[in-house]
Amino acid sequence: MMKRTVLLVLTSLLAATTAQAQKVETVASLSMPSGADYGRLRLLKEGRMTKVYVDMLRIDDSTHDAEAKQHFPPEMAKLVDITPSGLTRLFTDTILKSRRFEVYDLRSTVTAEQADIVIDAQIIAATQEFKPLEGGMQAAYTSVLLSVQMKDMYTGKYLFGTAVQVEGKTGLVSGDRSVLLPGERATDPAQRAKLAVDYQRALRRAFVLAGQRIESILRPQATVISLDGTDVGIFGGQQQGFQTDDEFIVFRAKTMHLGDRDIFTSTKPVALIHCGGVATETSQCTLVSKVADVQLQEGDFAIITDGSLRKTRWE
Repeated sequence: MMKRTVLLVLTSLLAATTAQAQKVETVASLSMPSGADYGRLRLLKEGRMTKVYVDMLRIDDSTHDAEAKQHFPPEMAKLVDITPSGLTRLFTDTILKSRRFEVYDLRSTVTAEQADIVIDAQIIAATQEFKPLEGGMQAAYTSVLLSVQMKDMYTGKYLFGTAVQVEGKTGLVSGDRSVLLPGERATDPAQRAKLAVDYQRALRRAFVLAGQRIESILRPQATVISLDGTDVGIFGGQQQGFQTDDEFIVFRAKTMHLGDRDIFTSTKPVALIHCGGVATETSQCTLVSKVADVQLQEGDFAIITDGSLRKTRWE
């Protein structure tokens, strides 16, 4: 009798826990992330990630390289490696860390014309200032300003509208800057090497900020393919850059044919889902919250949330 009672209690607790885990919050509304693009849903049908081509200071345009060198002190240019190949490698590696895209550059066999998106970036300013500290020390404050543009090769449209400027900085807090002791000069060879590291960090942070802006526009998208209670299956997985524990806003959309392509004319968020199981081409998700009086439907679209993008490890 005791064993039966314990079993009943455990069964009840398990049922309660399961019911609580499957409880769905009903909300008045949900925010729609930016970047929904009907045209890029073609990547789902093709079963692949977005192909991004990075073009940093084209090597066939020597004026760009000359302009970049002018922004860095001559003694720093070589130490920081602002050659086209060095900058391209750093920018490409930074974007690759997001694991959302296929990334190509001048070193690859894929050309810009074969990519979905071409990203142009250029250094437009690089500064290093020194401010006094106690005891005659000086702290270095370093900044690198980057201009970034992004073009959709399928539509010919520039996705940022105008070039976006991002700024990488070091020196704002203690422990994140080089310090010159009394009597030390920035022109000393040993100090130049130390100060070059600050430039490198500032440049890397500018690339990280640029990558985050790029990711916010080229958001992974999906379509709902199955519904079973609180379980939601979506078409889209690792091949499209989805990662375990990503969350998506499910939305209902109206489309129309405009010119030579289809576009979203309206988007209405209907639910938030959490995707704990991400396979190659599909993902298994759980309904977290839904808009009152609206039911999910197969064929609804989904787009990744800002919160999931913020979890991407860029550094």
